[in-house]
Amino acid sequence: MKRKINVFVLMALIPLMGAVAQQINTTADIIDEIEELRTLSQKIGSYYILSSLYPTEEKYKNKEIEYIDRFNDGLVKLIDADLDDEINIELQKLNLTWLYVNKILKTKYERQAAAKILDKLEDLQKEAESIAEMILKRTKKDLAKIVKVAAETRVMFQRMNLYFMANKANIINTSIADRYADSVNKIKEGVSYLESWDQNDDTMLMMLEMLKNKMKPIVKTTDVKKVNYKPVIFNMIAEGFDDDLKLLIKAYKEKTQ
Repeated sequence: MKRKINVFVLMALIPLMGAVAQQINTTADIIDEIEELRTLSQKIGSYYILSSLYPTEEKYKNKEIEYIDRFNDGLVKLIDADLDDEINIELQKLNLTWLYVNKILKTKYERQAAAKILDKLEDLQKEAESIAEMILKRTKKDLAKIVKVAAETRVMFQRMNLYFMANKANIINTSIADRYADSVNKIKEGVSYLESWDQNDDTMLMMLEMLKNKMKPIVKTTDVKKVNYKPVIFNMIAEGFDDDLKLLIKAYKEKTQ
């Protein structure tokens, strides 16, 4: 029955399955891949809004499509990894939420639909987070935790960007300000945790110091209404942080091997 459900909900993605099954080898790989889905979900929302703010700039719509494709690939990779039944059930739930989100994304942009997208993307990344936590609890390796914290911080940078965009687009959703503030606070907590890790080497400490210096002007306020950047500039900054954190996560994953 499990395989039939996979075929039903992922029919369009089946050709990709065989090519990606071998890429998940460790607990850190699994956690990183799940956190990648969380990050991509927030990026999809940001580019969905950006493409409406700048409708003549095709690159934003193209980026949205690119990240949708990458989300699809990542979800297939996890399902095809054939993890245990409990996790597979949670992945099926995640996929159902994603199908709903994807359906809205394909409709013409409007503020009411955008408000729904924000809430469903929030559900999506929380569902993915719960899966990562399930996996983390099943391992005794402390190194998997540091990968989780670094990846979570990466998610929060993109979540911050998403709610900055939502505010700029005047989307009517009462949670925008709170979610922005929560993202900023979690970024600070995450970086603090990473910095305090007793197994950091000189390279990791240097990367963290550079990250802290770059993020100071970005996280100086938790009030989204006081953040004075143009959407395209703020998005460029968020993408830069994403690149920085991917390098840091790579360094942490290498320690787990």
